[in-house]
Order: sequence, then structure tokens, then C-alpha cells
Amino acid sequence: MFFASLMLGLLWKRGLPPLLITAFVIATGLLFTGCRGMGTQSFTAFAPAQAHELEASSQTVLDVTCSNVMAQADYNLWENLSMLAPMPKYWEYDMTLQVERVVKGDFDEKTIELHWLREPTRAQRNVLRVSETWPFGITNGTRLRISFEGRSGSYLKNLKIMIRP
Repeated sequence: MFFASLMLGLLWKRGLPPLLITAFVIATGLLFTGCRGMGTQSFTAFAPAQAHELEASSQTVLDVTCSNVMAQADYNLWENLSMLAPMPKYWEYDMTLQVERVVKGDFDEKTIELHWLREPTRAQRNVLRVSETWPFGITNGTRLRISFEGRSGSYLKNLKIMIRP
């Protein structure tokens, strides 16, 4: 922090425009904190008892089965540059889901790809009742009900996930 304050003082004394100084501050912040979570697919977890609420709150509801789950480390920029994190603190996932049944809405595809699915929080793990021993707790063959409002490329808007009993 001291280094950033010193650099800001030097830039200010040289008469650099405030916009350039602001850009420097943002770039420095990204370097030290990284961009973790940018571009990842977020989701809301639902318990099986909330199945009716999940269906009522979305345009498209699908019963699916996981057929391919791949995990990858989600390092921030600083961790990547310094290689200080041989064990990742966070994970993101790619999943292929086989569509078994369209519960609500229109969906013609047989599979759906979830790309860069964000690791669930502790509260989401509790709702989904998945173990913390494996990074996500959902494996191949897990039966899910998912819902969403629409798609933008591979991104699903307002994705909701529930593990089916």
C-alpha cells in the first residue's frame, strides 16, 4: 500500500492527468487482487423442498443428468504471476448435462454445456447437501433440475440448480 501511495504522489507531482492516475490505480489493484470470478457462471442453489419455487421463477426448467464434470483451478492474476498457490483456493467447473426431460418452457437440445461454473459457497453446499471433500460434490451421474431465464452464448441467465432426489 505504501508503494502505491508513493507512486501516486510521484505521478501527481509530474502533472499527469487525473484520468491517467485513475487508470494506474485500477491497473495496480487488478495486479494485486486479480480478476477471480470474472466470466464465471454464477448460480442459485435450491433445496428439493423448493422445487415448486424453482419452477415458478423461471422460463425454462430441465431435468438433467451430469455426464461429464471437469474441475480447473481458479487462480487470481497475482497467484498466477507469483506461483504462490500450488493448491488452489477456488475451483471452477465445466459440465456436460444430458437433458432427460423438459419440465417447463421450450428446449430442443439433447445436451447443455455449463462453462466455468463458479464453486458453490458454504451456504450453497448446505442447501444442495453436497460434501466438501471433493471440490464440488457433484459427480458424473448426479441427477439435477436446472432452470434459467435465457441464454447468451454459453452463459445461462439466472441459473438455478437443485439436486433431484
